[in-house]
Amino acid sequence: MKVKNKILQAAFIFIAATIIIGCANTRHIKSDQPIDTANVKNMIDSQSFVFIPRYVNPMSGRKRYLSSGFEISISRDTIVSYLPFFGRGYIAPISPADVDFDFTSTKFTYTITPAKRGWNISIKPKDQRYLQELYFRIYDDASASLNITSIDRSSISYDGYITERKLYKEQKKQ
Repeated sequence: MKVKNKILQAAFIFIAATIIIGCANTRHIKSDQPIDTANVKNMIDSQSFVFIPRYVNPMSGRKRYLSSGFEISISRDTIVSYLPFFGRGYIAPISPADVDFDFTSTKFTYTITPAKRGWNISIKPKDQRYLQELYFRIYDDASASLNITSIDRSSISYDGYITERKLYKEQKKQ
């Protein structure tokens, strides 16, 4: 029983350290469209935004620039993610399609915490077997970082920005 408690403590410390380090290294990345603070707060409160990553920061390896096409869309009832994964996997995926963070979740908790010059958002999917948490740090100017914690892979973070879902869909059609 003591060994199990020590393992749980070590896992908790590792996850907490990963989140703290990921947030400390966040760069502000401006979106293509100017967004005011009230609009950003409205998107966060209404649970309706799209996170567009520009850089990926794997736990091991170097920071990489991402091309377009990657996103995670948040709405009140659904999360749809198309994000790449670079890092170490602890359990081999059955399907090659399971390597990236490509998923849809309809059962999750969404918690907002005000922070200095922005907000922290913790999303915990309940219908994703190995995904523990999506932790967003969103700033007043719509720049954001996302840290993903998973049971079967090393943690990974992304730097980018958020935009309105409606505007993003219109831009994507063009």
